Amino acid sequence: MVLFDRPHKKNEPLDDAPALAALGDACTSRGEFAAAVTWFDKALDKDPRSAHAYAGKGLALKNLGRNKEALECYAAVLLLDAGGQDARQTKSLAQQAPGIRKEAVTGLNAAGAAQDLLGADAWYDKAVSYGATGEFQKAVDCFDKVLEISPDNADAWFNRGRALGKLGKFLRAIDSFDRALALRPDNADAWYYKGTSFVAIRKIPDAYACFEKVVTIQPGHEKALAGLTELAKVLEQVKKREKQKGN
Repeated sequence: MVLFDRPHKKNEPLDDAPALAALGDACTSRGEFAAAVTWFDKALDKDPRSAHAYAGKGLALKNLGRNKEALECYAAVLLLDAGGQDARQTKSLAQQAPGIRKEAVTGLNAAGAAQDLLGADAWYDKAVSYGATGEFQKAVDCFDKVLEISPDNADAWFNRGRALGKLGKFLRAIDSFDRALALRPDNADAWYYKGTSFVAIRKIPDAYACFEKVVTIQPGHEKALAGLTELAKVLEQVKKREKQKGN
């Protein structure tokens, strides 16, 4: 975390998050902590995922004696950039802050306090980000955090199932889709991906039933209709083989 004064250059835009955070750093270095918080807030308006701005704001709040708010900022840093320099310094600052309960600091060291302080939405956004970069196990872990806080979040159950499917964990994916469907039975996508999971483990009749459910809810669902056509062929072949065995 930079704590030295960095003068603003005339050609440097003040609508840029790093520039705004730098002004917050400069205020902190002069002991102007309330002004620093204002600048860090402006930086976070531009870039809500700036770990540096959260770290700087946390330090300023700590110096103002606003320890609960500082802890929330420290938790945000750990959630956004657990292995970065700001996170390492944040853990040290959290331990120095008077009035913060020991168990809260312990939670920060494990990044667990981020779950309680930032809530399900932050974990959900993080899960989606991991999914977008193909880090599906990390996405599952974050969806698990969401569901610890909000067990009736149908979207989290659904997307957890998608991520598990990408990992080839089809039985667990089916379980997640079932949980999503228990909360939202008319979710055509959940029925569809439950069906594809059944296809992956060669449970063709179950897959067929899922695709039928999809087109009942959404008659024009092209992938489900195509799936029904293909699975009907497979089921017909199975019947022929069974008939031949019976003869």
